[in-house]
Amino acid sequence: MLFNSVQYLLIFLPVVFFIYFLFNKFKLFKAATIFLLFASLFFYGSYKIEYVYILIVSIVINYLFSLLFKRNLTSKQKTFVLILALFTNISILIGFKYFVFLADIYTTLIHAPFNAMEYIMPLGISFFTLQQVSYVIDCYKGNVKDYNFFDYALFVSFFPQLVAGPIVRHQEMIPQFNDLSKRIINQQNIFIGIFLITIGLLKKVVFADNFTPFIDTVMKYDIYTDFGVSWFLGIAKVLQGYFDFSGYCDMALGSAFLFNISLPWNFNSPYKAQSILDYWSRWNMTLIRFLKDYIYIPLMKKFDNAVSSISSVQNKENQSSQENFGDFSLVSYESIKKQPLFKICLNVMLVFFIYGLWEGTNPVRVCYGLLSGLLICINLLWMKLNIKIPKVFSILITFTSLVLLTPFIGVDEFKNTFIMLKSMFGFAESFKPIAISGINLKFFPIPFDLELNWIILLMCIYIVFISKNSTQLAKLYSEKNNFLYTIILAIVFFISTLFITKSTEFIYFIF
Repeated sequence: MLFNSVQYLLIFLPVVFFIYFLFNKFKLFKAATIFLLFASLFFYGSYKIEYVYILIVSIVINYLFSLLFKRNLTSKQKTFVLILALFTNISILIGFKYFVFLADIYTTLIHAPFNAMEYIMPLGISFFTLQQVSYVIDCYKGNVKDYNFFDYALFVSFFPQLVAGPIVRHQEMIPQFNDLSKRIINQQNIFIGIFLITIGLLKKVVFADNFTPFIDTVMKYDIYTDFGVSWFLGIAKVLQGYFDFSGYCDMALGSAFLFNISLPWNFNSPYKAQSILDYWSRWNMTLIRFLKDYIYIPLMKKFDNAVSSISSVQNKENQSSQENFGDFSLVSYESIKKQPLFKICLNVMLVFFIYGLWEGTNPVRVCYGLLSGLLICINLLWMKLNIKIPKVFSILITFTSLVLLTPFIGVDEFKNTFIMLKSMFGFAESFKPIAISGINLKFFPIPFDLELNWIILLMCIYIVFISKNSTQLAKLYSEKNNFLYTIILAIVFFISTLFITKSTEFIYFIF
């Protein structure tokens, strides 16, 4: 079941909302928790029932590991349990997600065909596995209170954040589930929730999916050998990714708000970033937080017994916009003054190598992670040399860098990646003309009726670079909250639902 579906928006979500608060109305709080848990499992299993079994097994295994940490264990025994828990989770993740990837490596190394068996890829396994890894590590550190099984299971499977994040922490979620003040219908949260759901739906079905026909046509017929087509493909990919993931994050947060649950923000105008490091503090923020807290900081402790101050270097305007988002930057300017740049860059490269593995099951994606890490290292050197660039140019340079990385996330073979890069750098086989025909850009003389809606393109560019983001707009809406705004919101929701029939899965749907 997709967020951007009629079944979810008009059936599942209203029914679950009504029954959940009906239980709470009669003070059946335990029943309400169990119902929300089973509703989340139903949501997850609506795509394939087999996925529910995998999720339940993962939840049970990790909860049992958490119970072991509560026993009177020695330090060595706790370390053994932690290693066993990490090994189990990573093995499950690799077994499901990276089987074909490993099979491809095997085939390449021995130059022999290898028929990968058919397998199922559980939805969101990358997200709920990392979420549980953070939980067992916190159990090992003794930073977890006593939670019953249903609280823990709901923390992992809560449907707004189950499939594609955000990657939440137990201390952020479970206390909210147990807070009786949140078991009462909150009109203000309903307004905010509906607003975010509507904005997220608009981003997905009207903006993100608008780029899909153009991108699919270019990729299907391998026509990115043209200079103009390759650049418009790169721009379309980054804009599609922005509105797809941003739309999902908005709908996830909005759905949770209906139940008075606040999820951590996961998206903060990343294309307004003034550096690649700033970008990675704004995109998939809870994943970067996980990588920072459980990989980067331990690595820095290993190399140097001092942990750097982990806060992003931003001007006052950026600091103001970030104040409600927590600390998501990997490295700070203060840290590169205190620690050797080589050590920092080495750990950054290790972190982004892992990110590349997490990003996809293809060597090209691993290369994308490594290149992202390399750009951050260049960014750190730039910061260490204290080189200043005007704000507008720094934003454009960052955005252009992201467009130039799209060949590593848009295609699946290095051969095609290099062809697209060659075209983007001006060594193209052709420079075909582009014309405006009504509301579309038409690419000639390509025989595949290649078009791109230039009005939507300009609207998207305005939104990502100039407009307020969903968080800021939701705050304004909740403050104003007048009849006119509600009418406009209803119209936007109605128009968006008309596009649902053309809608596609979110980019992180099977991940």
